Amino acid sequence: MTTAGRTCSLFVTLVLAASTVAGAQRPGMGTFGRGRGPGKLTIDPGIDAPKPVNVINLMIENRATVALTDSQFIHIIAIKRQLDSTNAPMYRRIDSVQRIFKRGPVFADPSPQRRDSIAAAHEVVREMIAGIEENIADAREKAFALLSASQLPKAEEIEEKARKASAAPARGRS
Repeated sequence: MTTAGRTCSLFVTLVLAASTVAGAQRPGMGTFGRGRGPGKLTIDPGIDAPKPVNVINLMIENRATVALTDSQFIHIIAIKRQLDSTNAPMYRRIDSVQRIFKRGPVFADPSPQRRDSIAAAHEVVREMIAGIEENIADAREKAFALLSASQLPKAEEIEEKARKASAAPARGRS
């Protein structure tokens, strides 16, 4: 082969190598064609459980505002302990469901079985939250029965503010 032929063949080889390297540097491109572009990965939101407003905890946190006596405070603490013991298994079940169906990327369409599992998980969470809210309502009645006529409006106001705050849309990252 002549020197002109070698030079030409070297030039062609360098051009092909450079174009291959340049093509590999482009996002989503490679030797196997166009892949998924950046930012197109879908995220499964997971199972999210709303946090119920616990008026018993609010009364304890706002003891001075409600002006609880020592005797009332001790009785409300006992109600809180009983409520926490009653709700603990339900909170554990919600936590277990949330861990199984946690937030994460989705690499393929969910199968019918996966969709059925997610629907069942949502139903379990709804049932558990309903049970927790029912237990809180029972404890609320017991605690409010201990309050005087001047304390009751203060406790109701604190509860109402908390309900409005929990109904407000979340701000920032979720």
